[in-house]
Amino acid sequence: MTENTTEFELADATRVRVLETNILHASDVIYWLDATSAEATTDMTRIEHPLDLTLTQKPAAIKFFSSVGKTAFWSTPMEPMVDGATTDAQRQRPAVTPFLIKGTVRDSSGHFNPAAFALTLGSGDGSAVKLFPAPSAVRVTASGAIQGNIVFADSGMPLAWGLLTLSVTLGLAEIIHFQGQTDAKGDFVMALKRLPPLPLSITEFSAELRIDGLSNSSPLEPVNIADLTALKLESASVQNNFLTSIPLTIRPGEIKRITSFNKSFIAVQTA
Repeated sequence: MTENTTEFELADATRVRVLETNILHASDVIYWLDATSAEATTDMTRIEHPLDLTLTQKPAAIKFFSSVGKTAFWSTPMEPMVDGATTDAQRQRPAVTPFLIKGTVRDSSGHFNPAAFALTLGSGDGSAVKLFPAPSAVRVTASGAIQGNIVFADSGMPLAWGLLTLSVTLGLAEIIHFQGQTDAKGDFVMALKRLPPLPLSITEFSAELRIDGLSNSSPLEPVNIADLTALKLESASVQNNFLTSIPLTIRPGEIKRITSFNKSFIAVQTA
C-alpha cells in the first residue's frame, strides 16, 4: 500500500515569473533650448518650463510625449508584446526609417519668442530647436547689452522674428558671438553675458552686427530660423549706405541702442 502525497508550489516573494513584455523604443527626441545660454548648441541649457507644441506634419504611426525641456517620439510597435522575458537582442533599438516632423512651439508664459521648425528624425541622436527670449524677458547683466528696433526701409514695417548676430573681437584670434531675436514689433534686447572685462591696453571692443530675416514675416506667425536670409543694414554713420554687416564698438557694462544714421531704428532691406 502506498501513500499518495500532493505537493503545492508556493510563490517565492523574491521571484517574479514574467509572462509577457512590452517593448517600446524611442525613435528620437527634440530638445527645446535657450539659444542665449551658450554659444555652442551642445552647451545650451534646456528650457525649464512646459511649452505649447503644435504639430502640423507627423506620420500617423508616430506617437509623442512632451516633458520639460524635451519631446520624445516613438513608433507603434508591430508586435507590442513579447512572450516571457526579453533577450538582449530583442531589447536592441531597431533601425528607424527617417521621418519628418513639422510644427510650431510657443511659450504661454511669454518668456520666449515662438518658433517654427521642420526636422527629420529617426537617427536617435536627438535634435535641437533653439528659442530666443522675448525682449521683455532678457536679463541684462553687468556685462551690458545692445538694444533697438528694426524696420524695413522701403515699407516702414517692423522686422518680426529677425535673427541678430553680434561678433565681438576680443583679441587677434579670438572672436565671440552673441545672438538675439526681434519680437513681433521688431524690438530686440541682446544681453552680452559672456563679454569679459576690457584689457588694460584698450578702451573698447570692435564688433560687427549682422541681421537675418524674411521680408514677408508676419507678427502672427512664428518663423523657422533656418529659413531666414541675410539682410542689408543701413550704416550708423552714412545715410542710405546699406551693408551686409555694420561695425560697432562695444564696452562692457554699457547698454547701447543701435540705430541707422539719423534714425531711431535700424533700417534694413533685402540683399
